[in-house]
Amino acid sequence: MPHDATILLPVTPQRQPATPKHAMPDRTMRILFLDSAPFHGGAQESLRTLIQALHDQGVAMQLVAADHAPGGLLDDAQQRGLPVHAIRARHWPANASGLWQFVRDRRACTSIIAAAVADFAPTIIHANGLRAAMLLSPRLIRNAAVVIHDRDLQAPAGLAGVLARRLSPQVVAISGAVAQKWSLLPPGRLCVIPNGFDLAAIAATPPAITPFPADAIVVTIAADFIAWKNHRLFLDAIALLRQNRPALRAIIRGRARDRQGETLLAELRRHCTRQGLDDVVLFVTAPGPALPWIAATDVLAAMATAEPFGRTLIEALALGKPVVACTGAGHSEVLADCPAATLCAPDPAAIATALAQWVDDAPARAAAAASARAHATRYSLRTHSDTMRALFQSLS
Repeated sequence: MPHDATILLPVTPQRQPATPKHAMPDRTMRILFLDSAPFHGGAQESLRTLIQALHDQGVAMQLVAADHAPGGLLDDAQQRGLPVHAIRARHWPANASGLWQFVRDRRACTSIIAAAVADFAPTIIHANGLRAAMLLSPRLIRNAAVVIHDRDLQAPAGLAGVLARRLSPQVVAISGAVAQKWSLLPPGRLCVIPNGFDLAAIAATPPAITPFPADAIVVTIAADFIAWKNHRLFLDAIALLRQNRPALRAIIRGRARDRQGETLLAELRRHCTRQGLDDVVLFVTAPGPALPWIAATDVLAAMATAEPFGRTLIEALALGKPVVACTGAGHSEVLADCPAATLCAPDPAAIATALAQWVDDAPARAAAAASARAHATRYSLRTHSDTMRALFQSLS
Protein backbone atom coordinates (compact mmCIF):
# COMPACT_ATOMS: atom_id res chain seq x y z
CA MET A 1 0.00 0.00 0.00
CA PRO A 2 1.30 3.54 -0.69
CA HIS A 3 2.90 4.94 2.44
CA ASP A 4 0.63 7.99 2.45
CA ALA A 5 -2.67 6.09 2.19
CA THR A 6 -4.99 6.61 5.14
CA ILE A 7 -6.57 3.42 6.43
CA LEU A 8 -10.04 4.17 7.78
CA LEU A 9 -10.68 1.12 9.91
CA PRO A 10 -14.22 0.13 10.86
CA VAL A 11 -15.31 0.65 14.43
CA THR A 12 -17.38 -1.77 16.48
CA PRO A 13 -20.97 -1.47 15.24
CA GLN A 14 -22.49 -2.02 18.69
CA ARG A 15 -20.88 1.17 19.98
CA GLN A 16 -22.61 3.37 17.43
CA PRO A 17 -25.92 5.10 18.13
CA ALA A 18 -28.72 4.04 15.85
CA THR A 19 -29.57 6.31 12.96
CA PRO A 20 -33.32 6.64 12.42
CA LYS A 21 -34.58 6.09 8.90
CA HIS A 22 -35.76 9.14 6.99
CA ALA A 23 -33.66 11.46 9.13
CA MET A 24 -33.74 15.23 8.61
CA PRO A 25 -32.11 16.15 5.29
CA ASP A 26 -28.40 16.96 5.38
CA ARG A 27 -28.02 20.25 3.47
CA THR A 28 -24.23 20.44 3.84
CA MET A 29 -23.54 18.14 0.90
CA ARG A 30 -25.12 17.24 -2.40
CA ILE A 31 -23.76 14.07 -4.00
CA LEU A 32 -24.08 13.10 -7.63
CA PHE A 33 -23.30 9.38 -7.97
CA LEU A 34 -21.99 8.20 -11.33
CA ASP A 35 -21.74 4.58 -12.49
CA SER A 36 -21.04 3.42 -16.04
CA ALA A 37 -21.51 -0.37 -15.83
CA PRO A 38 -24.21 -1.79 -18.15
CA PHE A 39 -24.96 -4.60 -15.67
CA HIS A 40 -25.49 -5.13 -11.95
CA GLY A 41 -22.33 -6.63 -10.45
CA GLY A 42 -20.57 -6.45 -7.11
CA ALA A 43 -19.49 -2.83 -7.57
CA GLN A 44 -23.05 -1.79 -8.36
CA GLU A 45 -24.42 -3.71 -5.38
CA SER A 46 -21.88 -1.98 -3.12
CA LEU A 47 -22.99 1.41 -4.45
CA ARG A 48 -26.65 0.50 -4.11
CA THR A 49 -26.28 -0.28 -0.42
CA LEU A 50 -24.28 2.92 0.19
CA ILE A 51 -27.00 4.99 -1.52
CA GLN A 52 -29.58 3.16 0.59
CA ALA A 53 -27.83 4.05 3.84
CA LEU A 54 -27.16 7.69 2.94
CA HIS A 55 -30.72 8.16 1.66
CA ASP A 56 -32.05 6.90 4.99
CA GLN A 57 -29.84 9.51 6.68
CA GLY A 58 -31.33 12.33 4.61
CA VAL A 59 -28.36 13.07 2.35
CA ALA A 60 -29.29 14.94 -0.84
CA MET A 61 -28.25 12.90 -3.86
CA GLN A 62 -28.92 12.03 -7.47
CA LEU A 63 -27.76 9.16 -9.64
CA VAL A 64 -26.38 8.89 -13.17
CA ALA A 65 -26.08 5.23 -14.16
CA ALA A 66 -26.07 2.73 -17.02
CA ASP A 67 -27.34 -0.19 -14.91
CA HIS A 68 -30.82 -0.75 -16.37
CA ALA A 69 -31.20 -4.26 -14.89
CA PRO A 70 -34.38 -5.07 -12.96
CA GLY A 71 -33.59 -4.26 -9.33
CA GLY A 72 -30.39 -2.53 -10.47
CA LEU A 73 -29.11 0.92 -9.64
CA LEU A 74 -31.59 2.95 -11.69
CA ASP A 75 -34.56 0.80 -10.71
CA ASP A 76 -33.68 0.85 -7.01
CA ALA A 77 -33.03 4.60 -6.92
CA GLN A 78 -36.34 5.34 -8.64
CA GLN A 79 -38.17 3.21 -6.09
CA ARG A 80 -36.57 5.33 -3.37
CA GLY A 81 -37.80 8.49 -5.06
CA LEU A 82 -34.32 9.67 -6.04
CA PRO A 83 -33.83 11.66 -9.24
CA VAL A 84 -32.02 9.49 -11.79
CA HIS A 85 -30.36 10.17 -15.14
CA ALA A 86 -30.06 7.11 -17.37
CA ILE A 87 -27.06 6.73 -19.67
CA ARG A 88 -26.03 3.98 -22.06
CA ALA A 89 -22.48 2.66 -21.88
CA ARG A 90 -20.71 -0.55 -22.72
CA HIS A 91 -18.19 -2.50 -20.63
CA TRP A 92 -15.14 -1.30 -22.54
CA PRO A 93 -12.46 -3.98 -23.03
CA ALA A 94 -8.83 -2.90 -22.66
CA ASN A 95 -8.04 -2.95 -26.39
CA ALA A 96 -8.47 -0.82 -29.51
CA SER A 97 -12.12 -1.83 -29.87
CA GLY A 98 -12.77 -0.88 -26.25
CA LEU A 99 -11.14 2.50 -26.75
CA TRP A 100 -13.38 3.17 -29.74
CA GLN A 101 -16.45 2.14 -27.72
CA PHE A 102 -15.38 4.41 -24.86
CA VAL A 103 -14.98 7.44 -27.14
CA ARG A 104 -18.44 6.86 -28.62
CA ASP A 105 -20.09 6.26 -25.24
CA ARG A 106 -18.39 9.20 -23.58
CA ARG A 107 -19.59 11.52 -26.32
CA ALA A 108 -23.16 10.24 -25.86
CA CYS A 109 -23.06 10.48 -22.05
CA THR A 110 -21.43 13.91 -21.70
CA SER A 111 -24.55 15.98 -22.29
CA ILE A 112 -26.56 13.94 -19.76
CA ILE A 113 -23.87 14.23 -17.09
CA ALA A 114 -23.45 17.95 -17.81
CA ALA A 115 -27.19 18.56 -17.48
CA ALA A 116 -27.30 16.65 -14.19
CA VAL A 117 -24.40 18.69 -12.80
CA ALA A 118 -25.94 21.98 -13.96
CA ASP A 119 -29.39 21.20 -12.51
CA PHE A 120 -28.29 19.60 -9.22
CA ALA A 121 -25.14 21.67 -8.51
CA PRO A 122 -23.49 18.87 -6.50
CA THR A 123 -20.78 19.57 -3.95
CA ILE A 124 -19.39 16.08 -4.64
CA ILE A 125 -19.34 13.88 -7.73
CA HIS A 126 -18.81 10.26 -6.72
CA ALA A 127 -17.45 8.10 -9.56
CA ASN A 128 -18.10 4.44 -8.81
CA GLY A 129 -14.90 2.94 -10.22
CA LEU A 130 -12.26 3.97 -12.71
CA ARG A 131 -14.52 3.43 -15.71
CA ALA A 132 -17.06 5.89 -14.36
CA ALA A 133 -14.28 8.41 -13.63
CA MET A 134 -13.19 8.15 -17.28
CA LEU A 135 -16.45 9.86 -18.26
CA LEU A 136 -15.54 12.99 -16.27
CA SER A 137 -13.52 16.01 -17.31
CA PRO A 138 -12.50 19.25 -15.55
CA ARG A 139 -15.14 21.08 -17.61
CA LEU A 140 -17.90 18.73 -16.42
CA ILE A 141 -17.13 18.73 -12.71
CA ARG A 142 -17.28 22.53 -12.31
CA ASN A 143 -16.75 23.38 -8.63
CA ALA A 144 -17.55 19.94 -7.24
CA ALA A 145 -15.04 17.75 -5.44
CA VAL A 146 -14.47 14.42 -7.18
CA VAL A 147 -14.36 11.14 -5.28
CA ILE A 148 -13.20 8.08 -7.20
CA HIS A 149 -14.37 4.94 -5.40
CA ASP A 150 -11.75 2.54 -6.71
CA ARG A 151 -12.94 -1.07 -6.75
CA ASP A 152 -10.54 -2.35 -9.42
CA LEU A 153 -7.34 -4.24 -8.77
CA GLN A 154 -6.41 -4.39 -12.43
CA ALA A 155 -6.44 -1.34 -14.68
CA PRO A 156 -4.74 -0.24 -17.90
CA ALA A 157 -1.19 0.93 -17.22
CA GLY A 158 -1.06 4.61 -16.39
CA LEU A 159 -4.83 5.13 -16.08
CA ALA A 160 -4.69 5.99 -12.37
CA GLY A 161 -1.98 8.56 -13.05
CA VAL A 162 -4.02 10.14 -15.86
CA LEU A 163 -7.12 10.40 -13.66
CA ALA A 164 -5.07 11.77 -10.76
CA ARG A 165 -3.69 14.59 -12.91
CA ARG A 166 -6.91 15.27 -14.79
CA LEU A 167 -9.42 15.28 -11.93
CA SER A 168 -7.38 15.91 -8.73
CA PRO A 169 -9.66 13.46 -6.95
CA GLN A 170 -10.05 12.11 -3.46
CA VAL A 171 -9.63 8.35 -3.95
CA VAL A 172 -11.34 5.74 -1.80
CA ALA A 173 -9.82 2.28 -2.31
CA ILE A 174 -11.77 -0.74 -1.09
CA SER A 175 -8.59 -2.53 -0.02
CA GLY A 176 -4.91 -1.93 0.46
CA ALA A 177 -4.21 -3.98 -2.66
CA VAL A 178 -6.40 -1.64 -4.72
CA ALA A 179 -4.68 1.43 -3.22
CA GLN A 180 -1.30 0.40 -4.62
CA LYS A 181 -1.89 1.95 -8.03
CA TRP A 182 -2.35 5.51 -6.70
CA SER A 183 1.29 6.37 -5.95
CA LEU A 184 1.02 9.67 -7.89
CA LEU A 185 -1.67 11.14 -5.63
CA PRO A 186 -0.65 13.96 -3.27
CA PRO A 187 -0.56 13.06 0.45
CA GLY A 188 -3.96 12.97 2.09
CA ARG A 189 -5.87 12.25 -1.13
CA LEU A 190 -6.04 8.46 -0.72
CA CYS A 191 -7.81 6.38 1.91
CA VAL A 192 -8.82 2.74 2.30
CA ILE A 193 -12.44 2.12 3.29
CA PRO A 194 -13.66 -1.51 3.06
CA ASN A 195 -17.02 -2.31 1.51
CA GLY A 196 -20.12 -2.35 3.71
CA PHE A 197 -22.95 -4.89 3.85
CA ASP A 198 -26.51 -4.97 5.12
CA LEU A 199 -25.72 -7.93 7.35
CA ALA A 200 -29.22 -8.36 8.75
CA ALA A 201 -30.73 -8.58 5.26
CA ILE A 202 -28.07 -11.06 4.18
CA ALA A 203 -28.59 -13.24 7.25
CA ALA A 204 -32.34 -13.39 6.51
CA THR A 205 -31.84 -14.71 2.97
CA PRO A 206 -33.77 -17.96 2.41
CA PRO A 207 -31.73 -20.70 0.72
CA ALA A 208 -32.36 -21.62 -2.89
CA ILE A 209 -33.97 -24.98 -3.56
CA THR A 210 -31.42 -27.36 -5.08
CA PRO A 211 -31.98 -30.70 -6.83
CA PHE A 212 -29.51 -32.39 -4.49
CA PRO A 213 -30.24 -35.22 -2.03
CA ALA A 214 -31.11 -34.21 1.51
CA ASP A 215 -27.76 -35.49 2.82
CA ALA A 216 -25.70 -33.60 0.23
CA ILE A 217 -22.71 -31.55 1.35
CA VAL A 218 -22.59 -28.55 -0.96
CA VAL A 219 -19.57 -26.47 -1.98
CA THR A 220 -20.27 -23.34 -4.03
CA ILE A 221 -18.35 -20.81 -6.07
CA ALA A 222 -20.29 -17.60 -6.80
CA ALA A 223 -18.49 -15.64 -9.50
CA ASP A 224 -19.39 -14.35 -12.93
CA PHE A 225 -17.68 -16.03 -15.87
CA ILE A 226 -14.50 -13.97 -16.11
CA ALA A 227 -11.18 -15.72 -16.68
CA TRP A 228 -9.41 -14.40 -13.56
CA LYS A 229 -12.14 -15.84 -11.30
CA ASN A 230 -10.49 -19.26 -11.90
CA HIS A 231 -13.59 -21.48 -12.09
CA ARG A 232 -11.50 -24.25 -13.65
CA LEU A 233 -9.39 -24.49 -10.50
CA PHE A 234 -12.62 -25.10 -8.61
CA LEU A 235 -13.65 -27.92 -10.93
CA ASP A 236 -10.23 -29.54 -10.68
CA ALA A 237 -10.36 -29.36 -6.88
CA ILE A 238 -13.87 -30.87 -6.82
CA ALA A 239 -12.66 -33.72 -9.03
CA LEU A 240 -10.03 -34.53 -6.39
CA LEU A 241 -12.38 -33.94 -3.47
CA ARG A 242 -15.21 -36.16 -4.69
CA GLN A 243 -13.18 -39.34 -4.16
CA ASN A 244 -14.85 -41.40 -1.42
CA ARG A 245 -17.39 -38.61 -0.81
CA PRO A 246 -20.66 -39.72 -2.46
CA ALA A 247 -22.62 -36.92 -0.73
CA LEU A 248 -20.46 -34.15 -2.21
CA ARG A 249 -22.18 -31.72 -4.57
CA ALA A 250 -20.99 -28.42 -6.07
CA ILE A 251 -22.63 -25.28 -7.44
CA ILE A 252 -21.13 -22.84 -9.91
CA ARG A 253 -23.25 -19.68 -9.71
CA GLY A 254 -22.37 -17.00 -12.23
CA ARG A 255 -23.40 -14.99 -15.27
CA ALA A 256 -21.87 -14.59 -18.72
CA ARG A 257 -21.61 -10.83 -19.18
CA ASP A 258 -20.41 -10.91 -22.79
CA ARG A 259 -19.23 -13.23 -25.56
CA GLN A 260 -16.00 -13.97 -23.72
CA GLY A 261 -18.07 -15.03 -20.72
CA GLU A 262 -20.24 -17.26 -22.88
CA THR A 263 -17.14 -18.87 -24.38
CA LEU A 264 -15.68 -19.46 -20.92
CA LEU A 265 -18.93 -20.95 -19.64
CA ALA A 266 -19.08 -23.36 -22.58
CA GLU A 267 -15.47 -24.44 -21.95
CA LEU A 268 -16.18 -24.96 -18.24
CA ARG A 269 -19.16 -27.17 -19.05
CA ARG A 270 -16.96 -29.27 -21.35
CA HIS A 271 -14.24 -29.47 -18.69
CA CYS A 272 -16.83 -30.54 -16.14
CA THR A 273 -17.85 -33.41 -18.44
CA ARG A 274 -14.23 -34.41 -19.07
CA GLN A 275 -13.67 -34.58 -15.31
CA GLY A 276 -16.72 -36.83 -14.91
CA LEU A 277 -18.51 -34.27 -12.73
CA ASP A 278 -21.83 -33.85 -14.53
CA ASP A 279 -23.65 -35.71 -11.74
CA VAL A 280 -21.92 -33.60 -9.07
CA VAL A 281 -21.81 -30.01 -10.38
CA LEU A 282 -24.81 -27.73 -10.92
CA PHE A 283 -24.33 -24.66 -13.12
CA VAL A 284 -26.68 -21.81 -12.16
CA THR A 285 -26.51 -19.07 -14.80
CA ALA A 286 -29.98 -17.51 -14.75
CA PRO A 287 -30.41 -13.84 -13.77
CA GLY A 288 -30.97 -13.09 -10.12
CA PRO A 289 -29.01 -12.69 -6.90
CA ALA A 290 -26.33 -15.15 -5.85
CA LEU A 291 -27.20 -14.89 -2.16
CA PRO A 292 -29.85 -17.66 -2.07
CA TRP A 293 -27.31 -20.06 -3.57
CA ILE A 294 -24.70 -19.05 -1.02
CA ALA A 295 -27.34 -19.60 1.69
CA ALA A 296 -27.90 -23.11 0.31
CA THR A 297 -24.24 -24.09 0.54
CA ASP A 298 -22.18 -25.66 3.30
CA VAL A 299 -18.84 -24.15 2.25
CA LEU A 300 -18.12 -21.22 -0.07
CA ALA A 301 -15.06 -21.28 -2.32
CA ALA A 302 -13.33 -18.31 -3.99
CA MET A 303 -10.56 -19.12 -6.43
CA ALA A 304 -9.36 -15.72 -7.70
CA THR A 305 -5.89 -14.55 -6.73
CA ALA A 306 -6.48 -11.01 -7.99
CA GLU A 307 -9.76 -10.16 -6.27
CA PRO A 308 -9.89 -6.50 -5.22
CA PHE A 309 -12.05 -7.29 -2.17
CA GLY A 310 -14.27 -10.38 -2.17
CA ARG A 311 -17.96 -9.56 -1.60
CA THR A 312 -19.13 -13.18 -1.63
CA LEU A 313 -16.76 -14.01 1.23
CA ILE A 314 -18.46 -11.53 3.54
CA GLU A 315 -21.91 -12.61 2.37
CA ALA A 316 -21.07 -16.23 3.19
CA LEU A 317 -19.64 -15.31 6.59
CA ALA A 318 -22.74 -13.25 7.39
CA LEU A 319 -24.76 -16.41 6.66
CA GLY A 320 -22.58 -18.38 9.08
CA LYS A 321 -20.79 -20.32 6.33
CA PRO A 322 -17.07 -21.20 6.37
CA VAL A 323 -15.06 -20.11 3.35
CA VAL A 324 -12.02 -21.34 1.47
CA ALA A 325 -10.18 -18.80 -0.68
CA CYS A 326 -6.96 -18.63 -2.65
CA THR A 327 -4.40 -16.29 -1.15
CA GLY A 328 -3.68 -12.91 -2.61
CA ALA A 329 -4.96 -9.34 -2.87
CA GLY A 330 -8.36 -8.71 -1.25
CA HIS A 331 -8.90 -12.28 -0.06
CA SER A 332 -5.88 -12.18 2.22
CA GLU A 333 -6.94 -8.82 3.66
CA VAL A 334 -10.63 -9.61 4.16
CA LEU A 335 -10.01 -13.02 5.74
CA ALA A 336 -7.06 -12.12 7.96
CA ASP A 337 -7.50 -13.65 11.42
CA CYS A 338 -10.87 -15.20 10.53
CA PRO A 339 -11.38 -18.56 12.31
CA ALA A 340 -14.09 -19.53 9.83
CA ALA A 341 -11.85 -19.18 6.78
CA THR A 342 -9.03 -21.13 5.20
CA LEU A 343 -6.59 -19.48 2.79
CA CYS A 344 -4.69 -21.76 0.43
CA ALA A 345 -2.47 -21.75 -2.63
CA PRO A 346 -4.12 -21.59 -6.08
CA ASP A 347 -3.47 -25.26 -6.72
CA PRO A 348 -6.15 -27.97 -7.09
CA ALA A 349 -4.56 -30.26 -4.50
CA ALA A 350 -4.17 -27.44 -1.95
CA ILE A 351 -7.73 -26.28 -2.56
CA ALA A 352 -9.10 -29.82 -2.22
CA THR A 353 -7.23 -30.27 1.06
CA ALA A 354 -8.54 -26.96 2.42
CA LEU A 355 -12.11 -27.78 1.40
CA ALA A 356 -11.87 -31.28 2.88
CA GLN A 357 -11.19 -29.83 6.33
CA TRP A 358 -14.67 -28.30 6.28
CA VAL A 359 -16.53 -30.80 4.12
CA ASP A 360 -15.51 -33.77 6.31
CA ASP A 361 -16.19 -32.11 9.66
CA ALA A 362 -19.82 -31.17 10.23
CA PRO A 363 -19.21 -30.19 13.90
CA ALA A 364 -16.47 -27.80 12.78
CA ARG A 365 -18.82 -26.18 10.27
CA ALA A 366 -21.47 -25.74 12.92
CA ALA A 367 -18.97 -24.36 15.44
CA ALA A 368 -17.62 -21.88 12.86
CA ALA A 369 -20.99 -20.20 12.30
CA ALA A 370 -20.71 -17.79 15.23
CA SER A 371 -17.15 -16.74 14.44
CA ALA A 372 -18.08 -16.31 10.77
CA ARG A 373 -20.89 -13.91 11.65
CA ALA A 374 -18.67 -12.08 14.13
CA HIS A 375 -16.00 -11.51 11.49
CA ALA A 376 -18.61 -10.21 9.04
CA THR A 377 -19.59 -7.44 11.48
CA ARG A 378 -16.29 -5.72 10.64
CA TYR A 379 -17.90 -4.89 7.31
CA SER A 380 -21.31 -3.59 8.35
CA LEU A 381 -23.13 -1.13 6.13
CA ARG A 382 -23.56 1.24 9.06
CA THR A 383 -19.82 1.40 9.65
CA HIS A 384 -19.13 1.87 5.95
CA SER A 385 -21.76 4.57 5.41
CA ASP A 386 -20.72 6.52 8.52
CA THR A 387 -17.09 6.50 7.38
CA MET A 388 -18.01 7.52 3.85
CA ARG A 389 -20.32 10.24 5.11
CA ALA A 390 -17.58 11.69 7.30
CA LEU A 391 -15.30 11.78 4.26
CA PHE A 392 -17.98 13.48 2.15
CA GLN A 393 -18.56 16.08 4.86
CA SER A 394 -14.85 16.86 4.96
CA LEU A 395 -14.94 17.59 1.22
CA SER A 396 -18.14 19.65 1.12
